[in-house]
Amino acid sequence: MCNQQPKCNGERVDLLVRLGLLKLVSGISGITEESLPETLKLNLSRLRAVQAQIQKIIVISTSFLVFRQILMSEQALVNPVEMENIAVRCGKEVLELLDRSEEAGVEEIVEIMSGFSRDGEEASNTNKLQSWKAVMSRMLVKSLQAGDTVFERISHAVYLATRGVVLAGNGPQGRKLAEMALRRVGAVDLTDRVVAAAEILVAVATVSVNVHGQWYKYLTDNM
Repeated sequence: MCNQQPKCNGERVDLLVRLGLLKLVSGISGITEESLPETLKLNLSRLRAVQAQIQKIIVISTSFLVFRQILMSEQALVNPVEMENIAVRCGKEVLELLDRSEEAGVEEIVEIMSGFSRDGEEASNTNKLQSWKAVMSRMLVKSLQAGDTVFERISHAVYLATRGVVLAGNGPQGRKLAEMALRRVGAVDLTDRVVAAAEILVAVATVSVNVHGQWYKYLTDNM
């Protein structure tokens, strides 16, 4: 984590720039040079990297949620603690996969999950395993589509978590807000990643306001 960053002091320009950047990187469509105002074009690569990280967090959070739902529906484990431990270990491997390969997709994620969902008996039952993979794949694909209830719920939670850090800074207050939002969707383990992404937004916003503050003020005064 970088040094503690200042929280938004409520000044209108600072607030609008921070929230504007957050809205940009939270969009589904990829950020292009044409979609950025002239004052932010030099930050194109940084903003694209933040958008990619946020989208990755959404994919991972969705995978966590779907995996837990399937384990619970099949009653594969009766011990909640054991189930949570398996979900955490599975999530760690999915994280490593997505960090390692930008091309990894649903098929690769499902392959990892299948290794954590079956006991020895199921592992020897090819038909049951293939059926499980098909169910998981359908659920995951559906849950990652814009407009789906799961997707909207998780996207909103990640947005709120990121907004908490963008507005309250990366200190204890901002981190607490991020954890609260992510815990609602079982993704509190991703807090560090959300904080890291938000730190870049705050840094870009702070520099941009310092350099172009008068121009932003002129624009907001004439809105």
